[in-house]
Amino acid sequence: NRRVQARRTLSEKFGIIEKKLLNKKTQEMLAPFKVDISPEQKINSLGVAHQQLVEIARALSLNCRLVIFDEPTSCLNEAEAESLFKIIEAIKKDGISVLYISHKMSEIFKICDRITVMRDGTKVNTHKVDEIDPGIIIAEMVGRELKNLYPSKSTDIGEPLLRVKDFSRYPKFKNISFELKKGEILGLSGLVGAGRTEISRAICGIDKAEEGVVFIENKPVKMKKYSDALDHGLCYMTEDRKLDGLFLKMSISHNIIPALLNRLFKGMILPKKRIQELAKKYKERLSIKYYSPSQNVGSLSGGNQQKVLMSKLLALSPKIIIMDEPTRGIDVGAKAEIHNLLRELCNSGIGIIVISSELPEIVGLCDRVLVIHEGKIVDELFGEKISQEEIISSIASA
Repeated sequence: NRRVQARRTLSEKFGIIEKKLLNKKTQEMLAPFKVDISPEQKINSLGVAHQQLVEIARALSLNCRLVIFDEPTSCLNEAEAESLFKIIEAIKKDGISVLYISHKMSEIFKICDRITVMRDGTKVNTHKVDEIDPGIIIAEMVGRELKNLYPSKSTDIGEPLLRVKDFSRYPKFKNISFELKKGEILGLSGLVGAGRTEISRAICGIDKAEEGVVFIENKPVKMKKYSDALDHGLCYMTEDRKLDGLFLKMSISHNIIPALLNRLFKGMILPKKRIQELAKKYKERLSIKYYSPSQNVGSLSGGNQQKVLMSKLLALSPKIIIMDEPTRGIDVGAKAEIHNLLRELCNSGIGIIVISSELPEIVGLCDRVLVIHEGKIVDELFGEKISQEEIISSIASA
């Protein structure tokens, strides 16, 4: 009924939607988020973060009594998240109830009144926020105490594995130059839309760069398409596993092997036994929870889906992995497991680039950080300089 009423307020007397009024109302709903989105833009032309903001604005436009937010900040930067929190506080004062689902402890303790902890489909406990410690909540979520969310950083960093020189794709980014060393986790930090993903996709040949050279182990390589990157040992893990990373209606085993098909085919037949062995290998290595390798990936939790996506890359035995939002939308226990896995891979000699909108993850995980702003590298941080304050300051002063 509320949707019908909303349509009527935007309709002329003959039932035709009044476009000018529609655009005006859309701008009003998006204004609190302070984003540059035209009401006439197609939704598929927006990045994941801006799509998320449009979805939130749509939900709020229905004047509901209860709004359920499911990981609403999973792809928002801090400024956008703060705008959302102010909106939530405002609708709470208007008597609207909010059910807020999140794995981020800082958000839960900032905006919620009560916390109900769920694990494996079962309620564990309910607490008042002002009477409980975050450590207890985390322990209840994962079923054990987590002492360290991030592993120790590298002490043995080797020669450059990847070098990017004078890389440009106008207007997305320009004159990008950096290197990734063996045994290093390099972080790319910046606001949503700064160009982090665009740079990484171009390096891998997914999008075309207009200028610049990529070197792998000091040899110039041309990435005309993504398969060229794979041939040189360079992998990219997308930020949107459901849209670009996984075949949700296919089995776990068949999601691990797509890039391996040329190696696995024997004539016209795929060796079923070999495929099942791969699934078993990565189930054990990444602690993936499933009951059968023939189970559809779409039936798994977010954390286990992410591990299957990582398995697909690791099966290629890569030299370099670029991971775009590697822990988006997964619980704190799965995050810690993935962080430890990345450090393990790094210590084995693999070079890893991590793109993350979560500043604590960038600070806690990365050995070196490049700060990206409006398609340019504006700062490079090492050691004790890697902090949330330094990253924010670099962006603000750019």
